[in-house]
Amino acid sequence: MAQKSKKEHIIRTALTLFLEHGFKGTSVDLVVKISGVSKPTVYNHFPDKAALMHSVIKTWVENNQPTISLIKDSLTLTAIIEDQWLTSEALSLYALVIGEGRRFPDAKHFFWHSFDANWQKAFTNAVDNSALPVGLTVEALLDQYLITRLKKI
Repeated sequence: MAQKSKKEHIIRTALTLFLEHGFKGTSVDLVVKISGVSKPTVYNHFPDKAALMHSVIKTWVENNQPTISLIKDSLTLTAIIEDQWLTSEALSLYALVIGEGRRFPDAKHFFWHSFDANWQKAFTNAVDNSALPVGLTVEALLDQYLITRLKKI
């Protein structure tokens, strides 16, 4: 496997493991075992588990950026929230960042500023006020959706 593809393979494997076992429950040894690469290969690309988590989140965020056009009705708004923003994988990452983010502060910061903030901004720019329930701002509505969906996990 080429260097870049090994790194990408480690990142994909680690994402699955972090989502399944959490940050604390995912050891570098487990990443090595499941990915089928050597421990030196993992450490060649990532100096520690926090750096691996940062790369996992960075790669995931890059692949999950918002692409939203004008939203004029609440059904479209709900569909975009559920199908594009708050996917099961995104909710699992929110839960991981909220629950264990103190263990990987740089990655946590990156997630909030590069994923959550970008989606909040995209919705703010795309939502026509007629799509919102009366008396609710975009930010309040999005926070409400996120909290409700996270409670179901």
